Amino acid sequence: MRVVTFNIHGWRTADNQPNLDGVTATLRALEADIIGLNEVYYPRVIAGDARPALEALADRLSMHFVFGPCLRWPVQDDMPAGAYGNALLSRWPIIASSAHHLAPKEEDRDQRLEGKEQRGLLEGRVLLPDGKTLTVYITHLDHTDEEARLVQLRVARTWLVRDRNRPHLVIGDFNTLSPWDMEGRKEELTRLLLGAHAPNLLGARDMPQVITQMEKAGYIDLYRRFGVPEQRTFLSSNLPIRIDYIFANAPLASSVTGCTIWADSDGISDHRPVVADFA
Repeated sequence: MRVVTFNIHGWRTADNQPNLDGVTATLRALEADIIGLNEVYYPRVIAGDARPALEALADRLSMHFVFGPCLRWPVQDDMPAGAYGNALLSRWPIIASSAHHLAPKEEDRDQRLEGKEQRGLLEGRVLLPDGKTLTVYITHLDHTDEEARLVQLRVARTWLVRDRNRPHLVIGDFNTLSPWDMEGRKEELTRLLLGAHAPNLLGARDMPQVITQMEKAGYIDLYRRFGVPEQRTFLSSNLPIRIDYIFANAPLASSVTGCTIWADSDGISDHRPVVADFA
């Protein structure tokens, strides 16, 4: 089984040209079985196909798909063309799905999310060829503030905890750094990020905490197991910034055989896909 996470930059290349054809070619080359996408606009139509881009992509790849909007919309039959969120594509049937909003309940409202863009968590249950099911969670956390990301992660875990004893994945653009990538170079990277006007990736604490909290919850950063530090998944900066992750819980991580960052897609988006293989 091959799993991919890819932030597709709102159907635009790094230089703001339509990228449906490029995204299709990249994902076709990867031959993935399960794909998580961030920054998806649906049902927006993109140059290269008369159909909504997400439907066209799924059809071209012969995959099932579900879309999880990040914004709340009034009850209506049609999703606004500008709706955006996360998407799951699967070679195998998606038998259930749900889109969760990463905001605390009204009585637990957190000021750190005031004025922030609404983020979401897409949950999809895939029926595998052996008759078992695999739950995949796809998210895209806030890009402006580590404290907001921690709040969103806390909310996400209220759904993730239901699958704690079953194999599952949590994938997507977390918009934060791993302490592992910063080992031995915290001061240098902090100085470079501040110079590049990207302090939002650091947070106010001594070290970014979101990835640490994921690991404390028992999730395995698969690239950390197979890759090397100082690699890039975010291309809008010349800095070696890895902000896209594939996490597996322990029951599933035991079957992983590799995890890489795919550089052959540079220019298709402002991110690189992350690819993980399972036995």
